[in-house]
Amino acid sequence: MPLETIAFLAAILTGCLLQFSLWFLVWMPAVALLEYAAHRWIMHRPSRLLDPTLSQFKSHGLHHQGANDQELVDIPLKNCLLLTAPLFLLLMGIGLTAGSLAGIAIPAAALLSWSLLYTYLWTQMHRAIHGTEANWFRRCGPVFRFFRNHHLRHHAHATVNFGTVFPWTDYLFFTWHGWRAARNKPKN
Repeated sequence: MPLETIAFLAAILTGCLLQFSLWFLVWMPAVALLEYAAHRWIMHRPSRLLDPTLSQFKSHGLHHQGANDQELVDIPLKNCLLLTAPLFLLLMGIGLTAGSLAGIAIPAAALLSWSLLYTYLWTQMHRAIHGTEANWFRRCGPVFRFFRNHHLRHHAHATVNFGTVFPWTDYLFFTWHGWRAARNKPKN
């Protein structure tokens, strides 16, 4: 293979990887906001519009009552794909109106990667936090303790700390436990 061809292919691959990395960063806050919204408004509020059979609401309620069966602790990939489906549809619409579905392949691949990574992270973190599996996350010292304390405060006070993988969303929406406690503290 000629050197020019190799250089050309390397440049294309580098460009694609850079574009993928940028889209991966762009999708991170979107996935974080979807986690927060799903946990707060689907798993904690009965809504037949978002959860027609109320299955997510009911199973999450069982989890809050102490049930830690695999189907209550793990998040199915199907759920993550359903949450990100509107973003995939938006990408498809942009691709159709812009005239190039190939132009949305990299953003779609980055979003799909986030769906897969998020499913993995939620499951591993949630299993470690609830003690159903002694995995790599449990060995992360202070990071594990921060996430565990944040999440277990949610179990003690179901109206706070909705971010499991992305706890910063609770700081963004003023739903972290410390803010609520400080706000409700009696003034001298």
